[in-house]
Amino acid sequence: MTHADFNHLLSSIEALSPQQMKRLRQRLDTRLAQPASHVEDQAQKAPGRTAARGPKRARAADQPVKKPMNRDEFHRHLIEIGLMSQLPDTAADFDDPDDEPVPIKGEPLSETVIRERR
Repeated sequence: MTHADFNHLLSSIEALSPQQMKRLRQRLDTRLAQPASHVEDQAQKAPGRTAARGPKRARAADQPVKKPMNRDEFHRHLIEIGLMSQLPDTAADFDDPDDEPVPIKGEPLSETVIRERR
């Protein structure tokens, strides 16, 4: 496991709920209580996989359940991973009086669109 992978694992552990941390600790304690030869035997039984490479795909049961983020947490996450450079400025979002609807002749545009889609 690379240093970056290990750091990612540590940061993921910090996001776990107390119940999930207890489950993780139980699994780690069980795994550490097994003799080293038993762990190596399991790695050899899996065809095409080595202990260094690990499993090709994580099983759904082993993945922690993530709680949904609220809007502020989501924005902070986007900034942390580099998809946003700053938060949107809601104070600058105002209704401009110059943005008035353009009058058109004939039936309302919405009715035209609905009729044309049929």
